[in-house]
Amino acid sequence: MLCSESSDSGQDGMSPAPPMMQCRTSLEQVFGSGIRYAAEAEGATLELVSFRGSEALLRGTRLSKVLQGGGRIFATSAGSSATFGLSEVVDRIDVFLSHNWSVHRLKKFIALTCYFSFDVAASITISLASLIGLGTWFGVVPSPAYPKVLAPYPCGVLCRVLGVPLFFLLLFFSRDILARLGNAGPLVFLDKTCIHQVDLDIQRQGILKLGAFIRKSEQMVVLYSEFYMLKLWTVYEVASFLAIHPIGCMKVVPVSQSIVFCICLVFSYFYSLATLVLQIYVSFSYVAFLTAFIAGAFHSVGLRQWSRDRAAIQSRLGNVSVRNCVCFAEADRALVCRNIAALMKARRVVHMDATQDEALDAFEVLVRTDLPSAFVSALGTRAFKYKQYLMFAFAAQGCLSLDYLGYQANLPYRSLLTFALLEFALVFISWPMGFLLGEKNVCVLLALAWMEGAH
Repeated sequence: MLCSESSDSGQDGMSPAPPMMQCRTSLEQVFGSGIRYAAEAEGATLELVSFRGSEALLRGTRLSKVLQGGGRIFATSAGSSATFGLSEVVDRIDVFLSHNWSVHRLKKFIALTCYFSFDVAASITISLASLIGLGTWFGVVPSPAYPKVLAPYPCGVLCRVLGVPLFFLLLFFSRDILARLGNAGPLVFLDKTCIHQVDLDIQRQGILKLGAFIRKSEQMVVLYSEFYMLKLWTVYEVASFLAIHPIGCMKVVPVSQSIVFCICLVFSYFYSLATLVLQIYVSFSYVAFLTAFIAGAFHSVGLRQWSRDRAAIQSRLGNVSVRNCVCFAEADRALVCRNIAALMKARRVVHMDATQDEALDAFEVLVRTDLPSAFVSALGTRAFKYKQYLMFAFAAQGCLSLDYLGYQANLPYRSLLTFALLEFALVFISWPMGFLLGEKNVCVLLALAWMEGAH
């Protein structure tokens, strides 16, 4: 929900703005007076955050078009009339995508699919695997069985072999499938498609309305990388968004975190396959412990890398300098600096007679003071969420449980129900909680491996 119109507190006859040294220093306090004061104090500034008289410039692109072809739209920043044609005139934007063109397109594609498609992919994967297990139990699904002479108990293999590949298939292509079914996804702002890249006059008008695009967006998704706070446009985007919207509307998606998740899930898959293959030669308990130990070690390495990335994020945010930020088109630097100065004056961060340098200094103070806490809040305290750890558990244990369940048709119903409840608790509670605790102590992961071996 937009907060610019609901937080107006400017009044006629208010006292002159105080000097910069006496101004409030938090984004929430500074920008709480709303858009109305900007119009009264500096009429031209309203042009930064309004499409009044130029409604046709407000355009959005469906998410499925952004993600199609493995995110090929991110291959290069160069646009054309064809890329502009991917957008349409709208009256609102669901998600403002803030990113750098320095990051490889596949990294951004993985990050965006993990954010937008994870729930759909996980739900369908777990549901289909459960249906395969039940279908095998009822004799409907012909699942190949592991040879009895090689396994301590009769067990299928279908869920372990197909589970994780099915998840990745849905993760990366579910948006294409949904688009063919008539659900093209939310409307997003992507500079390459929503601002004309060929007609320079329309392009200039669109760039001047960047603040208006931000105001019309209900949410901002930041594709964070090591380059993010080094680029002038992205610093301006995120600071402007927090000037108009509450922090809760900004979602930070570190590109490295999404890649670490995919790597860890692949190792969980290898763990499951290893229990399938290595138990031919070694006791199942030893195989479970060994492969869980290896998977846990790689998981810990991934978590340590993410901890370093997180610390680096806070360090970079605390040293942001507008003057040292890189601008893709150096000719745009003067435009961005003027917009920042106008925004600082309209919001009474500095006096209306302040110089541009004073306004930029005040902007840097606000960014260094407020953005670190805002990003930390958006990132959360854990490397991964419960649902991501659930997928680790499903890949490592859930698929095995379903394969085993499918070949227990002769068990009494009471015993079968007891087994199902125990496996449910293991997959949905014990494993995810073990991973969560393992963020702080790798010994927890090793204990979980031992429990799995005993199980």
